[in-house]
Amino acid sequence: MSSRRFTGKTESDAVMNAAMELGIPSTDLDYEVIDPGSNGFFGLFRKPAIIEIKEKVKEPVAEKQEKPAPAKPQKQTKKEEKKREKKPEKKNNTQNKKPAPKQKDASVQKEKKKSKVPENLDEITRSTEKYLDEVLRAMGLNPKLNLYYNRRDNVLNINVSGEKMGALIGKHGQTLDALQYLTSLFVNKKSESYIKIKLDTENYRERRQQTLEKLAGSIAYKVKKNKKPIYLEPMNPNERRIIHSALQRDPDVITKSEGKDPYRKVVVMLKK
Repeated sequence: MSSRRFTGKTESDAVMNAAMELGIPSTDLDYEVIDPGSNGFFGLFRKPAIIEIKEKVKEPVAEKQEKPAPAKPQKQTKKEEKKREKKPEKKNNTQNKKPAPKQKDASVQKEKKKSKVPENLDEITRSTEKYLDEVLRAMGLNPKLNLYYNRRDNVLNINVSGEKMGALIGKHGQTLDALQYLTSLFVNKKSESYIKIKLDTENYRERRQQTLEKLAGSIAYKVKKNKKPIYLEPMNPNERRIIHSALQRDPDVITKSEGKDPYRKVVVMLKK
């Protein structure tokens, strides 16, 4: 690509936003600072930092990766030959055994474990809408709230729309996560049984997940190519979980988390 611009509260935030969206490590970006930004006066009239990505990092196509050479057949010892002769007898025994039907039991257990819908759900929904409206207006926003309770998953979904929703999302969704946590405390003080809260705006949760999954694939490719571990930027528990899940089925790499929150990060490395 010729050039693209990215913004953030600081230069490092802008670089991180670019790395997340493009799916490449921040150390591989070639960029120019267009505007370093400013903090303004007591947080007012703040100007975001702006960077321009000059060129995209060139990477070889994944199809060109060399396939591992097939393992050479090893010479069979007499002990191994005897073991192989005995194996068919074991297979015949297992074929006669009928697997127990677990699917039905699992579905029954799930139905039993479903949380009870609170009797005062309508009251909780109205008070939660009023609570969030007051908080968001105190932040200088003019929100439109849409609340929907999912009975199967026991989740109160709250979608916020309006102008300047970037202020609600915050850096990597930190403000959105913080308000979701406070809303959860507010709701569950009033509810007889626990209710999960999902607060979202402008489909941020899904977009963020797609960005992280794309980043995970790119990082895994680099680890295989360079045969060196890569440390990602610090992330919250939910985002680390997305990275772990995205690479869980990759046969060549493993992931683990290191450090302590809020600086805990994911490491991607080759399997030994």
